[in-house]
Amino acid sequence: MCLIQSRQMDDKENRERLLDAVQVFSDYFQKTIMLRSVFCENRHFLSVVQAHLNEEFGHNFKLMKDRKYRVPVWHPILEATAAWFAWKMFTLDNEEKTVLIHLVLEASANIFFSAAHEVMRRYGETDYFEVHAQVDAQHEQMGIDLLDNLSAKKYVNLMTVQQQGWEMLNAACDQIACLSTRS
Repeated sequence: MCLIQSRQMDDKENRERLLDAVQVFSDYFQKTIMLRSVFCENRHFLSVVQAHLNEEFGHNFKLMKDRKYRVPVWHPILEATAAWFAWKMFTLDNEEKTVLIHLVLEASANIFFSAAHEVMRRYGETDYFEVHAQVDAQHEQMGIDLLDNLSAKKYVNLMTVQQQGWEMLNAACDQIACLSTRS
């Protein structure tokens, strides 16, 4: 958030590096929601999972096009933290997946993309952030609605999953910021 709201975004190369790093996370987000969809058999979750996938599908290609198909950045920390969310779609239950997708990724996107859209639209280089600024609050709420009436023990477990998700996401965001401003 500090980077996107700083004067460093006036530098076109910093904006390009930011988008190159965001591309990595965007690509992994697509894999994450696709994996969630592929492995969801619980009817309580299925309609939300499919609706979310339908609304998100292909957003990474929009960013790729706006970036003129440049090869995205590669860094081991960014790669590992972004891939962690996709991996968790293999190992978590539906409630835990819901927390990671909706109460970590979408909740953070709701905040970040709104701010990023305000900054990036000044440069007219991409409208990738605009779509997310409009729908991420709804996507966050989709998950909240799925998590009613669970046991106290389950909520405690979900809070642990959420904390781990935020720590991984913060590590990814820190790395994106570092990669965006280094020459």
